Amino acid sequence: MAAQPVNGAGGAPVPEMHLRVRQALEVVHSSYSTNDARREAQNFLEEFKAFKEAPLEGYNLAADKSQPPVVRHYALSILEHAIKHKWMSYGPDEAAYLRRWVLELCQAVSKDDPSYLRNKTAQLWVDVAKRSWVAEWMDMDTLLVQLWQIEDSAAHKELVMFVLETLSDEVFNGDDPIVAMREGALSKACVEIFTPSAVLAEAFPKRQPGPEVRYGDEGWLVRISRFLEQCLGADVQNNEPVRICAIKALQVFYSLMPWAIPKAVAAASCVPIMLRGLATPNLAVQKVWCIGSHPFDFLPRLT
Repeated sequence: MAAQPVNGAGGAPVPEMHLRVRQALEVVHSSYSTNDARREAQNFLEEFKAFKEAPLEGYNLAADKSQPPVVRHYALSILEHAIKHKWMSYGPDEAAYLRRWVLELCQAVSKDDPSYLRNKTAQLWVDVAKRSWVAEWMDMDTLLVQLWQIEDSAAHKELVMFVLETLSDEVFNGDDPIVAMREGALSKACVEIFTPSAVLAEAFPKRQPGPEVRYGDEGWLVRISRFLEQCLGADVQNNEPVRICAIKALQVFYSLMPWAIPKAVAAASCVPIMLRGLATPNLAVQKVWCIGSHPFDFLPRLT
């Protein structure tokens, strides 16, 4: 995609912006910087986010894997600022470009990226979804499945599960005013994409058809359940990528259990597969059962 500018408040970008940003970040993070120099650099980095070309520069910097991770992390924060503070001022074309840049950055993640960069990139997806999913953005589930189906890429599996867990948490348990304004559409869409279509038809036989937001008949409960079963059947003890994915899949399930349709949980065999996680020899996987409330609290509503 040819990158296009996103209009907004502020003036023209500073010349040689990439170099200026990198120098400012070096000053901020250097232990040898004076307080005045560090304050000046921080002010520059914050003020730059108001430039109308800042999202484009943020995308270009974040996509440039030759840049140091600290630069790319700051670049992602530029996009975060645009999404959280300027989204309502953008026109349809500008919002579409910003959304596409986030999608392209998610597609480009790799195992070589630090986990904090991958997580921040995934969080941008969630921030966009809260504002435009089930409105002008209708194919989010299709795009998530496409990322999920990338072969031999644990990084993309982790990113998709981060998006699903965070979206579930923020829609059903969060206090974001953006979500509060769209809670009805977002919660209904979440139930739609996580639940097998056969269960939806049985649970809501008189359900009025709404916007088509899901991809396929499986739903994410089934996809993640099968994936977790594969992970637990592999070398969880000695294979770090497999272990990380298993832990993430369990975390997604814990986010879903309080609100998922019990028949959907049963159809996806979630509980017996989760119990297999408790029986693994790996302590990190077992500890997932101790996160948050008592691990078996959700079982009564599923029986």
